[in-house]
Amino acid sequence: MAYSLSRKAFQQELHGQPTDLFTLRGAGGLQVAVSNYGARLVQVAVPDGQGGLVDVALGYDSLQGYLDGQLSMGALIGRWAGRLRSGLLTLPDGAQRQLPTNSGPHHHHGGPKGSRFQVFAVDDVQADALTLSHTFRTEDDGVPGTLRLQLHLHLTADNALHMAWTGEALDAPTLLNITGHAFFNLAGAGSTHGHTLQVPASRYVPLAADVCPSGLVQPVDATPFDLREARSVGAAVAEPCEQLSLAGGLDHYLVLDEHVWDEEGAVRTPPVSPITPSQGLRLAALLSEPLTGRTMEVWSTAPGVQVYAGHGLKADPVRDLGRGAEQGVWLWQPGDGICLEPMEYPDAPNQPGFPVRWLAPGDVVQGAIVYRFTG
Repeated sequence: MAYSLSRKAFQQELHGQPTDLFTLRGAGGLQVAVSNYGARLVQVAVPDGQGGLVDVALGYDSLQGYLDGQLSMGALIGRWAGRLRSGLLTLPDGAQRQLPTNSGPHHHHGGPKGSRFQVFAVDDVQADALTLSHTFRTEDDGVPGTLRLQLHLHLTADNALHMAWTGEALDAPTLLNITGHAFFNLAGAGSTHGHTLQVPASRYVPLAADVCPSGLVQPVDATPFDLREARSVGAAVAEPCEQLSLAGGLDHYLVLDEHVWDEEGAVRTPPVSPITPSQGLRLAALLSEPLTGRTMEVWSTAPGVQVYAGHGLKADPVRDLGRGAEQGVWLWQPGDGICLEPMEYPDAPNQPGFPVRWLAPGDVVQGAIVYRFTG
């Protein structure tokens, strides 16, 4: 059964703004709880086939848990997801701008004042939908230009969570790279190493010694990153590989192929909702849990997906003490959750061979991630 959350435990004032918890309910039974602190997915509860719900996303039971815990747990990541090497941002004219650093020498997941640490404004609340907004400012993350972001979340009758955003550059050239950082566990608890994962990606981005992208794109053949056919997460992370050792585990960017597929080789139908146009969506990943038969499709408008198998969960009594196991607490172990993070190419502004889009004042950019559950 799904853990019962207290809305009051998420209501306080932070950075001079009110925080809250909003529980959305879809016509198909999907239930999602969202905090406006970091636009976090606090709970994703799917029908269990027996009239109940089961949590399939890791989380804490209070706002304080998120303040003390895993920094990215459930959050919307921006303005630039992933690492920017040495905290540098290469501008369109070739000049470099120094950004605040927060992961050794690197600017990571938006820096120390990225969206995961911000209280989003609540624009609209409905039974099955929520609209939040945030304005990125240079004085917070160091990135030039002010950018207004509006995020729409909507649950559909086919048990899909649609997250669609619109970003508008206001006063100077800027850029945007958004992703979601939910840790999923389709069994509801325990290790995800028994899950199977399939990603339609023939190429991946290897890491350099500083755990930033090397600037290369290489074939996945004969590597743990070959997930074109479904394989267990445990088998992939156990495969001897220098890249896995370098990253501490599976935490790599896979470049998506253009086609979509399913296990029989047929084309899957993109999800459709009032806020997410099916055009432009591509299938990024298919995660399955064999014992329950539960599956999650991840669709997005991004060119690739960062696959992170959760080795940073380390049974720390503060950072990794979440809710969920036996409707109480669950001390998360390595691999108890997996993140599938669709995003732009990592470190793209600093990599001449990677595509990056700079937005001029007045430009509008849209993106989306869809999580669709079955079983």
